[in-house]
Amino acid sequence: MAALGAAGVTLGARAVPAEPFDIVYPRIRPGGDVHAAFALAVLDLAMKTANAAYTVRQAEIVMERGRALAELAHGHNTINLHWTSMEAAAERGLNVVRIPIHRGLIGYRVFVIRKDRQRDFDKIERFSDLKAFTCGQGLGWIDADILKAAGLDVQTSTYETMFKMTQSGRVDYFPRGVVEAFAELDGRQHREPDLVVENRLMLKYRSDFIFYVATGQEVLADTIEKGLVQAYRDGTYLRLFNSHPYIQDALVRTKPASRKTFHLENPYLSEADRRIPRDYWMS
Repeated sequence: MAALGAAGVTLGARAVPAEPFDIVYPRIRPGGDVHAAFALAVLDLAMKTANAAYTVRQAEIVMERGRALAELAHGHNTINLHWTSMEAAAERGLNVVRIPIHRGLIGYRVFVIRKDRQRDFDKIERFSDLKAFTCGQGLGWIDADILKAAGLDVQTSTYETMFKMTQSGRVDYFPRGVVEAFAELDGRQHREPDLVVENRLMLKYRSDFIFYVATGQEVLADTIEKGLVQAYRDGTYLRLFNSHPYIQDALVRTKPASRKTFHLENPYLSEADRRIPRDYWMS
């Protein structure tokens, strides 16, 4: 791990304050977010490794990705931290901690489909075959642009609506990260009982969630990055990754290594994102 170093903000530039950091992150979905547990565990590891006291809470107001990033950029103090997909245009002068939270697994995309459609996806052997199908993505997600750039037919709507559109057949498939797909469907069987995770295909591109920190909160960003870099160096991050049920259950259930995988380019990364050390990613 000797190659690991600061990928974003400058480490050690500012001392950690004696007062606890008050970290506020956005409420992404009305019904709660099943994905928050691992990101919060990574945040906790980073802060403790940096010997920084903190409190953390979720904002009351629901925010789509675009609004959350705008709130961070404008310094409205409603939130000061958000974890979301890396994207050059999203940085907008924010403090960016360029260490992938899930080691790139957000860019390993499996498909949520109707279970009676598996036979159609069984026929797909080439990426060009997939272009005959329509996929869905959330409003404001950089993933929609990545998939469009690859030549796929993409429709966008809200996160909740996407499941309904897949259930009703208005879209053929809804790509989700391998750590997202089963966790989401486990909580939705009473609403969309016909949805399953497609069992043989995967898209893969360079992407993951990273921590974006509000304008004017450079010390918080420095602290998170300092802690994460050290947690990688001392092995505690990988121990968390290799033991956390959110990650490990997803890998067991999706079996990414056994899937037919189509590799896509992500043209929306910043140059700094492209320089993130290889050791922070899964091989």
